[in-house]
Amino acid sequence: MAEQYIDKETLKKVREKLWAVSNAKSITLEDIQDRTGFSYSQVYRIVRGTNNISVSGLVAVCKALEIQPSEVFEFKVKIPKHLPTRKDRKL
Repeated sequence: MAEQYIDKETLKKVREKLWAVSNAKSITLEDIQDRTGFSYSQVYRIVRGTNNISVSGLVAVCKALEIQPSEVFEFKVKIPKHLPTRKDRKL
C-alpha cells in the first residue's frame, strides 16, 4: 500500500497561520474545542500537531477562529516543472 502524501512544509505554514490568528484573537485551543465540538486532542492535532489535516477539520477551525479559509493559504508554494500534459505528449 502506498504511503499517504503529506507536505510537511505546507502543513507547517498552515499551522503557523492558525496559531498566529488564535494568539492574535486570544482564542484558546479550548475555545476552538467548544466552537467546533472536536475533542481537545483533535484541535491540538489540527492547530499544533504534525499529522495531515482534513479539509473539513481545517474549515471548522477557520470558522472557530472567525476567518475565511483563504486567509490561511496566503503564502506561495514552489510549483515544480512538470512533464507536458498527456494530451500534449507525443506517444
